[in-house]
Amino acid sequence: MMNMNRLKDLRTEQSITQTEIAKYLKIKQNSYSQYENEKRDMPTIILRKLSKLYKTNIDYILGLTNIKKLYPNSKIINNNPNLNRLKEIREDKDLKQYNIAKILGIVQSSYSPYETGELDISTKKLIQLAIFYNVSIDYILYLTDERTPYKRNSNN
Repeated sequence: MMNMNRLKDLRTEQSITQTEIAKYLKIKQNSYSQYENEKRDMPTIILRKLSKLYKTNIDYILGLTNIKKLYPNSKIINNNPNLNRLKEIREDKDLKQYNIAKILGIVQSSYSPYETGELDISTKKLIQLAIFYNVSIDYILYLTDERTPYKRNSNN
């Protein structure tokens, strides 16, 4: 589902080492390597920082689209890693938390902390919700006000 190899492509396009990226992200090089090699889930704060560094959208980084440019009205409102529009989007669709939890294959009590910001949502669940709601991850994470995602890749 995810094509995390884009992290390596983006990094090498700019001739940046994993150590330099890790320093920018304020993490250990080994942690970054695990993100790049799909061995570890990336927190949304890391996704936000990488999007900013590479001047590209998160959907591109995660392989949901082949369109590299930022979404219209892109911005960094807040670096709070748990700030998201999940509740707003769900309520716009007139759905209950248990409906979304069922889609994600979890119980409602596990989903609720994602909406309240008490818990950072996993990358895989974030992708599932972006596809389900047909919005960009950047929209979910308040990086743009543009709801409509770029054309999705056919394998998503």
